[in-house]
Amino acid sequence: MSNAEPTPKVLVNRSCALSENPLWDEQTETIYWTDITGGAVWSHHVPSATTKQIYAGPTVGGFTQETDGALLLFRVSDITRLDPATGALREVAKFDEPGNTRFNDVIADPRGRVFAGTIGTTESTPTGGVYRYDPDGSVRRVIYGTGCSNGMAFTADRKSFFWTCSTRSQIYRYDYDEETGEITNERLWYQATKEEGITDGMTIDTEDNLWSARWDGYRVAQHAAPDGKVLREIKFPVAKVSSVTFGGPDFGTMFLSTAGGNGKDSLDGAIFTLQVPGVRGRAKFRSRLT
Repeated sequence: MSNAEPTPKVLVNRSCALSENPLWDEQTETIYWTDITGGAVWSHHVPSATTKQIYAGPTVGGFTQETDGALLLFRVSDITRLDPATGALREVAKFDEPGNTRFNDVIADPRGRVFAGTIGTTESTPTGGVYRYDPDGSVRRVIYGTGCSNGMAFTADRKSFFWTCSTRSQIYRYDYDEETGEITNERLWYQATKEEGITDGMTIDTEDNLWSARWDGYRVAQHAAPDGKVLREIKFPVAKVSSVTFGGPDFGTMFLSTAGGNGKDSLDGAIFTLQVPGVRGRAKFRSRLT
């Protein structure tokens, strides 16, 4: 067996200023992502290597996929449903909470709820948090006190929930109740150093080890499930690795978004793939809000 370090490969390079929220659709073999500052959502159909811009409009901080394949866009002041095939949009809910600039990373839970993170008044002002949207239409703030809420994940047994605070470069772990959607017993799980970069988007593999993208860290880090210990770090040729998700036919490929592009020929802002022998992920849960 080769001991060579896994190497990130460029999949698509639009040189986006802020690519985020990569999401794999296993039914169509398509990877989606948002260019936050560019006000765009992109798709790349892997088998045909076809890349398309499927949305242009107000900033999309993050999105989930509904059970019927539609994308649920969490924007600056609303949540809007997007049909990725036709581009048709339909507003689902307004968002106007004091102290929040816009949505950021979001994730669906096993029952179709959505945990939606926000950016505070500024990324260093701790007025942002996480809101839980339930299929019955109710909304509840479940985390408060961050300038920049980021990546989230659930363990395989659906009993733990992880949340990233980029403002403090920390990852927290909570007890999670699938039946009610409640998260409790907050505890600090990992504190990144300045040299590692800022904790950003994340995903989780089948062994419940977390993969955390590092903004200004030139890397993605794999953390051990029990205690957060760093198991390995894989270096990237760009500084701002913003998020990561698993996909591919067997969920053995990581898709990683990056930022800092100039919209032309810079490698910063490209979408990368990464394959680590023996490491696989799981399909993301789908939201059920529409």
